[in-house]
Amino acid sequence: MSRSIRLALVLFSLALTLTGSALACRTFRDQLDALETQAMLQHQRTVCGVESDFTAACAAARAAVSTDDFTTPARIGDSYTRAQQLILGASTPAFALLRDGTVEYSNTGLSGAALQQAAADTDTILLRDRQLLLASVLNTNQNIILVSAVDAAEAYTARDQLLLSWLAVQALVTLAALAAGWHYGKVQELNARQSRFVADLTHELKTPLTSMIGYADLLRSGMLDDARRRTAADAIYHESTRLESLSQQLLALQGLQKNGITLQAVDVAAVFHDVARSLPNAPLTLDAPAGATVQADRVLLADLLRNLAVNALHASTPGNTVRLICTDAGNGWRLAVIDTGCGIPAEAVPHLTEPFYRVDKARARADGGSGIGLALCAEIAAAFGTKLNFASEVGAGTTVSLTLPKGGPRHEKAVS
Repeated sequence: MSRSIRLALVLFSLALTLTGSALACRTFRDQLDALETQAMLQHQRTVCGVESDFTAACAAARAAVSTDDFTTPARIGDSYTRAQQLILGASTPAFALLRDGTVEYSNTGLSGAALQQAAADTDTILLRDRQLLLASVLNTNQNIILVSAVDAAEAYTARDQLLLSWLAVQALVTLAALAAGWHYGKVQELNARQSRFVADLTHELKTPLTSMIGYADLLRSGMLDDARRRTAADAIYHESTRLESLSQQLLALQGLQKNGITLQAVDVAAVFHDVARSLPNAPLTLDAPAGATVQADRVLLADLLRNLAVNALHASTPGNTVRLICTDAGNGWRLAVIDTGCGIPAEAVPHLTEPFYRVDKARARADGGSGIGLALCAEIAAAFGTKLNFASEVGAGTTVSLTLPKGGPRHEKAVS
């Protein structure tokens, strides 16, 4: 995924977050506004009710001959609360009574500091511990302040639900955007690879064609001696065979990508000998345990190993031996082609299986390579359900390996 796409996704996610936060804040504020209206009405009812109880208590106290003080805030508050509890369908109001700044009655569950703070400002609605606090001075001669507490949990619940819903939407949209960005990046990468393939193929065709046209033009002039005529003919033949080899490898690569193959038990030692027979004068060392079989196609596996062996021979000093070995890998057999040649730079390894990629273009052209060989090997390995592994050190050599499942006698498996 490109940097610009990642930046766009980050900005998009940030915009969603800010939008969700703004909506949540607005919902919270709207809910609080509605609750404030209810709180004011409930507060007024409580103030009127408690003032009436104070008036009735004072009148009863004057009429009675008793030493008890029935007009204390604690008694009045407790009496009003119990009376409200007895009324069917009524909700018990939460309130506190403070006299001279001291909390003398409270059924709110709030701290004294919160209640005293609310009592200190009778013109403002405070929000403390998820409750709305309203305060009023009672119409008594005792300097009593009533503080009502109205539960504001509805506003918090509405805000939290909206935030969770928005986060879920944001997560889904972000995931969809990430998936779209990933697919867009893959499409861009595929387009770039196709463009690069066409450009490389055009270059590969142009080079031999230019040489062939030049030599053909010399032959047409009729002014060449026998030696130069033979040189021109040899050059045209050499470039023609290169083009033929390139076309055959491209067709083989296309066939592997479009058509399936059938896997069956293949004897590794027999495949190694097929490779050796196709390279009669090459210094190869073969090492395969007796009875080692793998799930593969014999012709394609031999072609894969032959391509790897040819690359290893080209990378090695003349006379150096290239080893083909087979070792037990648990559930499969590990086949490896090992050389002690010039090695491959680490930065080139990820590109080795790209069509037309060459580490040393000059040496590859001198050896007649087309740049398709390792791409074809990678496709064959993929058809076998595995991949090529490269381990190389510059100046020390290269090991190319693949692991194939062990195969039983005459066991076949169809792969599409």
